[in-house]
Order: sequence, then structure tokens, then C-alpha cells
Amino acid sequence: MDFYLLNNKKATILIGTLLFIISILISFPIGMEVNLLSDFTVFWQAGRNYIDNLPLYSNIGGARRYIYPPFASMCFQLFAVLSLHQAAIFFSICNCLFWVMTIDYARKILLLTSATVKQVNYSLLIGFLLSFRYFLYHLSFVQMNSLVLLLTLSGIYYFLTKKNNLAILLLVIATFIKTIPILILIWVLSKSNYKNYLRTTIYFVLCILLPILFRGVHQGINDLHDYYTTFLQPFKDGRIEPELQNYGLAAALFKMFSYTPDGDKYQYIISTLDSSVIMLIYKCIIIFSFLSFLLLLIYSRFVNKTISLLEIGFTLMFTHLLSGITWEYHLVTLFFVIPLLFLNFLNTSPTYKWLYYILGVFLIFNSIIGADTVGFYLYYKSCGYSLLTWMLLFLEFYFLFIYLFAKNDKMKLQILNVDPKMTSDHQ
Repeated sequence: MDFYLLNNKKATILIGTLLFIISILISFPIGMEVNLLSDFTVFWQAGRNYIDNLPLYSNIGGARRYIYPPFASMCFQLFAVLSLHQAAIFFSICNCLFWVMTIDYARKILLLTSATVKQVNYSLLIGFLLSFRYFLYHLSFVQMNSLVLLLTLSGIYYFLTKKNNLAILLLVIATFIKTIPILILIWVLSKSNYKNYLRTTIYFVLCILLPILFRGVHQGINDLHDYYTTFLQPFKDGRIEPELQNYGLAAALFKMFSYTPDGDKYQYIISTLDSSVIMLIYKCIIIFSFLSFLLLLIYSRFVNKTISLLEIGFTLMFTHLLSGITWEYHLVTLFFVIPLLFLNFLNTSPTYKWLYYILGVFLIFNSIIGADTVGFYLYYKSCGYSLLTWMLLFLEFYFLFIYLFAKNDKMKLQILNVDPKMTSDHQ
């Protein structure tokens, strides 16, 4: 067959078929390796518990704790109709599909700016290469973050193209599967009129009520109470989980400045500080980041009066730093963030190129470091020093600085043809 004679439709079908076959070949061994202690077992068991009307927020069958909203467990019933291995294979195939769809939506969003098709394609290629480790890690552990990222990016795209009803629905669903997209939803609402606030309220109520109605009022309310007391409240009250591969800002600070078993083993503790001092440092950084987030929302709405993708880059980085739990497979969001950095690099003056070279070194280093590439000792050292955390923090303030102070409009990656009020629905 002469592939050069294939039209676009045939080429799409052929490529899609090949990708589907590859996803099956990849997913089968991953799914078969899932066991009772695997992360995916949490989702599968939550679906079974939901169907059997059992408590959701407890360790059952050796699985780790369930920390997702009741709405998510209602969705996870889909897994429970299959065996554990069958469900893991099925969702692994879906994760491969989500990866492809994420690339497509990221490309659509980037093309809404003044960047050329060639620039966007190159930026996505670089983003794909430098974020490959996180997607691979995510795929190996059969996680939900790829689905959440897809829902988030598709929601952003439909909002930018003024299909607000679909956009709000997708973002609310993403939030009720995993709470971290809440900041993106706030970002969208900051640019909206009362219609989007009304939509958000309706969808929020539905996502809360549906699990209650299906589980029964008594059990449904208990689920909400258990979710709050077992997951949300402890972090609200200052819970810290300074585990080796947790890259949230609080975890990073406590790993480096307080005693932990891993820190003693791999000798990455810089100095010991009182926990109150560490919490003060953490709160100062988070409060400054939160005020910066508010500044972005106000500046974009009332001063700049347009939408910049740099706002999204800042919000994604802030979300990871704020989260009490940020594992490496959560950082699939870097696939979207890295192209923003590359497109800025293409439009910056030679005077500031050095900054991007330094960022590039950090991105490349963090994209290749792992136990298989540098050995467990050096890899765990990098985890202990939380090199990923400091890169996220640096990227967060980079996006803030460029958005507020860059004189080159192309560097701000503004969305073209945005309604001045940023509230219009698609007609």
C-alpha cells in the first residue's frame, strides 16, 4: 500500500487503529500486574462498595485509603462490574486514549493564540518529550490524573470558544472526581457572568445530590461527612504528609527541614527547624501565591480585559504546590505548561534567553531522572530535596512575572477574538 496516497480520513483511521492496538498491548500486562495493594484497587473497590452500600472511606482488602468525593465512587461503579484485572486493563486502554485526546485539546487551545501552527506543533512535541516520564508513570500506576487533565483542558477549550454550558459541566465533573481543578473553575468564573455562576451551582448541587439519592439519604450524607473528616478536614487543620515522593510545598519543606525516616536514610535534611517555623514559611509562600492568583484574576478581568494562557500555567502550578498530596504522576499537567514556556522562548529577546536555558536544564533533568536512569540513591536524593517542587514554584512565578511585566504581547499568549466582556455564550 502506498501510504503517500492515503487521504486524511484513511490516514486517521489507520493511525487510530494502530494506536488502539498498541494501547491494548501496553495495557494488558499493566492491568494483569494490578494487585490488592495497587492504587487502582482503591477506585475499583470504591465502585464495589458503592454498589454494595458499604462505607467508602476505609481501608478494605489491603487497599490504600479512598480520598475522592462520593461522586467519583458513583462513577467508579463502571469498574466494579468487571474483575479487578479486567477493569485495570480497560481503564489502561482508556488512559492511552485520554493521552491522545489531551494532545488534541492542548493543540486546539494553543492555536487560539497568535502562535503559528508550526510553532504550536513544535511546542507540543517538546511538551510530549519532557512530560513523557510523568505520563508513563501515570499509566503504570493506572491513575485518574490523565482523565482529570483531559476534562480540564476540554473544559477550558469550550469556555474559550464560548460553549459555556459544556465547559462548566466538564470542569465541575473534573472537580468532583478530584478536587484540584477547583482553581481552574474559579479562574473561569472570574471571567463569567451570572449564567455561568448559575450553571456551576446547578451542576454542583447535582454532583452532591446524585450520590445521596442513589446510596440513600442516610448513607449518602454519611459519605459526605466521612469524606470531609477523613480527607479535607485533616489538611485544613494542618496535616502534612512528608513522604519521599510527595511534591506539595508543605511536604517539600517538612522533608528538608524536619526529621523523617527517609530523610535520615538518604541524608537530604538540610537543617532541622521547629514545625511552627516551617509552617510559617509555608503559609507565607502560599498566601503570596494566593494573593498573586487573585491579582491575576482582577488584572485580567478589569485591566487587561482579555484571556492569557499564562494565567492557566500559573493556576496549574499553584494547584500542585497547594495540594497536600502531589505525586509525580500528578504532573502530567506539565505537558500543557511546557509548550507555554517554549512559545515564550520563541518570542523573547536574546537578552533573556539565558533564563529559558536554565529552565530548560531543570525541565530536561527532571524529565529523565529516575531510579532506572541514575539509580535509586540519587533518585531518592532528588525526591528528598524536592527538585520538582522548586521547579513548579519557579514556573509559577515565571508565569506571573511574564504576564504582568512582559512588553511583548506575543509572550503573553493571549487568546484572540475574545469578547471584551468575556461572558458571551456561543450563539
